[in-house]
Amino acid sequence: MTRARTLAALAFAALLAACAATVQEHGQRLNEADLAALRPGVSTKEEVAQILGSPSTVDPFDPNTWIYVTQKMEKVAFRTDLKDQKVLVLRFDERGVLRSLEERGLEQAARIEPLGEATPTRGAELTLLEQLIGNIGRFPRAGEAQR
Repeated sequence: MTRARTLAALAFAALLAACAATVQEHGQRLNEADLAALRPGVSTKEEVAQILGSPSTVDPFDPNTWIYVTQKMEKVAFRTDLKDQKVLVLRFDERGVLRSLEERGLEQAARIEPLGEATPTRGAELTLLEQLIGNIGRFPRAGEAQR
């Protein structure tokens, strides 16, 4: 009986450990000392890359805008929640000198809610029979060259 209780207690402890929250960080770790080393009007792209590393992304419409993103995620069982997010936007002039830096937090992030479980598609919804009939004559016969 004692052995059964021990096994039950171990199983219960394993279940509790499986449901424990795990925290994961994604992106660059930006600390205050590194940010203090960046000086608008003085720091260049090369210096910024040495201090902070490569940016998370570069603005596709303006290659002189670098974006660094840091996220802290908490996972419990099958659910993942975004707990914290910091976004650092650096803008450079045409010569590659830092013009401005702006920090944004999670409170400024846009909340996007999905519409549903299925993505709507445009176009005709054909039945299986319509799809099969629609393919008649589309494929070349053996020995014919494809166009």
